[in-house]
Amino acid sequence: MAFVENEIVDLGNGVWIRVAVDNISWCNLGNGVAVIDALEDPAQADVVRGLIQQTTDSDLKWVVTTHWDADHISCNPQWRREGAPVIAHQSCADSAGDWDGRPDISYSEKAVLQGTKNHRIEMEWVGGTHTPWDCILWMPHAKVLHIADLFGWGLIPCKPTPAKVERLREVLGKVLLYDADHVICGHGPVTSISHVKRFLNYFNQMLNDVPPLLKDGLSVDEIEKQIPPPADMHDWWRFVDWKHRKNIELIQEHYAP
Repeated sequence: MAFVENEIVDLGNGVWIRVAVDNISWCNLGNGVAVIDALEDPAQADVVRGLIQQTTDSDLKWVVTTHWDADHISCNPQWRREGAPVIAHQSCADSAGDWDGRPDISYSEKAVLQGTKNHRIEMEWVGGTHTPWDCILWMPHAKVLHIADLFGWGLIPCKPTPAKVERLREVLGKVLLYDADHVICGHGPVTSISHVKRFLNYFNQMLNDVPPLLKDGLSVDEIEKQIPPPADMHDWWRFVDWKHRKNIELIQEHYAP
């Protein structure tokens, strides 16, 4: 899977992404630009604002948050001081306390940030897997879906407890219903609905195949030899390097006898 650090990609209809280990994207709504998430390094606030101005000839007006992990919110304080309100699910607001990057606008289940004409960002809370805060963002005018860290190029995004496994299947099943041309994740290259579907099949197969081997006393090394990374996923970003093995370790933590 091609990956160029800090590559600026135009996804069409006013949606852009700077692809990196920590992605950041923005959407021109016609009456201002919404940046999606706020990185891990607060020193990037001015850099990202400059990229927004260069690509859209407009300025940052809103900060839309997918979830409240530290590597997604660090530029919030500066952008908020500069007049861009932070929009996030109520669970994020509950966790933020009086931090100066806290949300200014929160919602319970769903919300819409409406721009001009048909430009908008539809937000929906789907928490309970990667974090309790997770939200997906749909930009229908561009057919772009942002699912943040719910997809990690093959990495299981949560502890595979029974409750979280059930919830992840439910949430990814919801994701598969979107008619998206592009899917943005929190880290790494832009992905697609077909990749999410392939991951869900892989996830289910791993949960079927790994626990019996753990019950038989096999080690992670032995299991990795018996269940190597699927050939059709070898080009997934960093999957062969460490993610497949990490998935075995995650399953071991929760399914070992």
